[in-house]
Amino acid sequence: MRKKALYFVLGFLCFIISQPLLRFPLLEKLNQNPDFTLAYMANPLLIGVLIALTAGIFEEGFRFLFKLFFMRPDMCEISQPIIFGLGHGISEVCVLLLPSINVLLITGQLPLALIERVLAVTFHVTVTIVVWNGFQRNKKVLYLLLAVFLHGLLDATIPIFSFYNISLPILYCVILAVDLLLVLYAFHSRKYYLREET
Repeated sequence: MRKKALYFVLGFLCFIISQPLLRFPLLEKLNQNPDFTLAYMANPLLIGVLIALTAGIFEEGFRFLFKLFFMRPDMCEISQPIIFGLGHGISEVCVLLLPSINVLLITGQLPLALIERVLAVTFHVTVTIVVWNGFQRNKKVLYLLLAVFLHGLLDATIPIFSFYNISLPILYCVILAVDLLLVLYAFHSRKYYLREET
């Protein structure tokens, strides 16, 4: 039980370090740069997609580093990436959703925000399994790159849909479809892991 609590805490810290402590401040500094502002105004879609890709690089990169340095040995039970991914996803909920909960309640947008967060947490769990699969199959870099690509691609749907004025419900349907495919993949991945202790 202590081990599993530790996996959750490590996942929680992974998001805090990769986003609020590192990526968010870097993006804030970038936004203060006039050249970046001009580039964004000239190419909002391209810059939006590149920013989305940085989320994948930071989050998946730190997932990889946490597994590499803090969660040895490589071979483990599938509960490890699931619990770590939950910690990561719930940390994001605390950082992004909780501060705006009053506004969401007043505007009646809380149900939609909760649906979006459920989809996001599901993605965090399944993409953690993608990263962990690299350790189980001794193809660490390949699976890390796959996770970065998937994360960057999913986040890129936000600026793409915004640029083309595509409605939020359609965006959520796309994310749901990706989540369902990744859940099926995660279920298939069980064979790469050690049996759960009874």
